[in-house]
Amino acid sequence: MSKGHDLADHLRALDDIHGVMSAMKNLAFAETRKLARHLEDQRLLFAGMEDMLADFLRFYPQAPQGLGEARTVYLLIGSERGFCGDFNEELQDAFAALRIPSPGAGQPAVMAVGRKLAERLEGVVPLAAHFPGPNATEEVEPVLSRLVEGLDRQRPAQGFLRLGVLHHGEEEGDGVRLSIFEPFRRPTREAPAFPDPPLLNLPPANFLIEFADHYLLAALYAVLYRSLMVENRRRLQHMDDATHRLEQRMEELQRQRNQLRQEEITNEIEVIMLGQAILDPSTPAAKTDYPQDGETP
Repeated sequence: MSKGHDLADHLRALDDIHGVMSAMKNLAFAETRKLARHLEDQRLLFAGMEDMLADFLRFYPQAPQGLGEARTVYLLIGSERGFCGDFNEELQDAFAALRIPSPGAGQPAVMAVGRKLAERLEGVVPLAAHFPGPNATEEVEPVLSRLVEGLDRQRPAQGFLRLGVLHHGEEEGDGVRLSIFEPFRRPTREAPAFPDPPLLNLPPANFLIEFADHYLLAALYAVLYRSLMVENRRRLQHMDDATHRLEQRMEELQRQRNQLRQEEITNEIEVIMLGQAILDPSTPAAKTDYPQDGETP
């Protein structure tokens, strides 16, 4: 009976865990639905800004000259929570494969987004700063505000940032990608050719400096949304696999419990039958060897 109680307690515990994991899976699925809408908007916005930049540089190719030095910052976009498979391990391995010199004087700075990633990089990569990552779509904006403040502290007094972002590609199989965002370099994207230059209210160099902040902000929005989408897809797959294995384990324990109960019922029936045989004098097992009246012992 004790073993049966242990199995029942174990099944109840696994059922509670199954409920929690199912809730996490449902939340991850809901996040992917919300992020799908934001991703398309951010993709169109950033594509439009790259078209604007290409159009501007076509007519004002000398504008980036004399704007100061560029400071390179590498930004790794990881996860704030776990249960997303090897999401952060892939980022760490991809960064190691870049063979970037250790941060220091004159060397690129390294920053990370996501507590789980920062924990993995601790003691391995000297981080200039690390920031908590978003858990949900609504948290992207406050995370971005803190990230922009951190990037501003890395900006040279006379110059601009060259931002290399290491992040997961949006589609499954894309792997980890390094996206370089440098607003003073001509984009690779081909923009529509216009016969007349854009109308500016600022000198071209000043316009480019003002435009750079908006360009990097749009790029970071797009990357954070994309990374959060991949993270939730990984979490959804991870939770789906885990719940499947948990359900198999629960079915196995239920079979063991049923088999144990059948054995207990069989034993109880045998005990009842044995007790009945002892109490019923008409059964052979109940007859005695004592002499009856009129019989010779």
